[in-house]
Amino acid sequence: MSNQTGTDRLSTLERQVRWQRRMLVAGILVVGVMGFRRQPTTSDEVRTRRLVVVDDSGRARVVIDQDPATTDRRSRSAGVTLYDSTGAERGGMSTMDDGGVVMALDAPMGVGSPMRDRIGLAVNPDGSSYVMLIDNETRAVAKLQSDGKGGGGVQVFKWEESPSVVRIRTLTYDGERRDSAGFSPQR
Repeated sequence: MSNQTGTDRLSTLERQVRWQRRMLVAGILVVGVMGFRRQPTTSDEVRTRRLVVVDDSGRARVVIDQDPATTDRRSRSAGVTLYDSTGAERGGMSTMDDGGVVMALDAPMGVGSPMRDRIGLAVNPDGSSYVMLIDNETRAVAKLQSDGKGGGGVQVFKWEESPSVVRIRTLTYDGERRDSAGFSPQR
């Protein structure tokens, strides 16, 4: 046995109990913190109606979603829309409910006409398709097209303001054709 008195032994026992309590509290805190720490997870699938990817400033740069049911387009679409660092739409790709698919690339805000599409690519519901280049006045400049039945060609356009006519030159494998059509000048 020890030479400690009852008071010394009681004092030693109280110190041990305090130390054990501190260790217990520290252990509970460590386990609690580890339990609440978020572990990165990988999902096999994410399901949502709308996904927005933002940049370091919190500005939307990519949005994946669907048109509202009351859309003014030729057909409701679902797709990806791209935005620049100012928040302006710069292009996108959509599948249409009518069976078509489209992709467009836009000019920056303030460049040319307010309708900023400058490259358009489409596959129509009947399988016909085209790629079109558009100038800053929203006039077609060149178009590569397929009718979906084995035919197609290249068209180039010349826009004349007076009289308001567009000259269309079409080149196909079988030859060349020149057409013209009137148009209403933009104001």
